[in-house]
Amino acid sequence: MAYTITSKCISCDRCESVCPTNAIQVKDQQTWIDPNLCNNCVGHYGTPQCAAGCPIPDGCVPSLSSFISPANKGDYWASWFNLHDRLVERLHQSKRTRYWEEWFKVYSQTFNPC
Repeated sequence: MAYTITSKCISCDRCESVCPTNAIQVKDQQTWIDPNLCNNCVGHYGTPQCAAGCPIPDGCVPSLSSFISPANKGDYWASWFNLHDRLVERLHQSKRTRYWEEWFKVYSQTFNPC
């Protein structure tokens, strides 16, 4: 599902600078999103950055064609599990800091179950 820039856009260029796929284009002072390049920031962020960084409510929204045509309906679950697996892998790879291990050790010793 691609996103689209609405007529409420104020051309602040925030979305253009944060788009990881360079799908946002500016031509003749019009900002638009190339639906062939937009992938909702999958693999980069958990939420589309164009919509998240837009200072205008509804300045960047999911395109209407995404809601009308369920062309890739079967890909939804494959995409969901792919994102889930990547996030779980990232959690497993995250480094545990000594600070939190010590904090947990001290806290668990002060905890007195009834």
